[in-house]
Amino acid sequence: MLLVTGAALSAFLGYRLLGWWAPTAVAATVLVAQAVAYQGVLSGRSGLSEFAQVLVLSGLMSVVLFYATFSIGRSLGRWRKGVR
Repeated sequence: MLLVTGAALSAFLGYRLLGWWAPTAVAATVLVAQAVAYQGVLSGRSGLSEFAQVLVLSGLMSVVLFYATFSIGRSLGRWRKGVR
């Protein structure tokens, strides 16, 4: 649910023609929320290593997804406003 919400927010921010920093900020916020959510799930002997792996992989996935939806929203925003 966090990824879907983040993707929708990133697309909206792209549509509003904000700067390149917007999807990065959304990805960082989602990553913090995921860290809080996964904290109790991955507790054990090797929990820290698994916790770091999950956060790194989900962070990379979030950045790629949010930049893609941001670009789609930005293209729609430019098309609507007639900016080329």
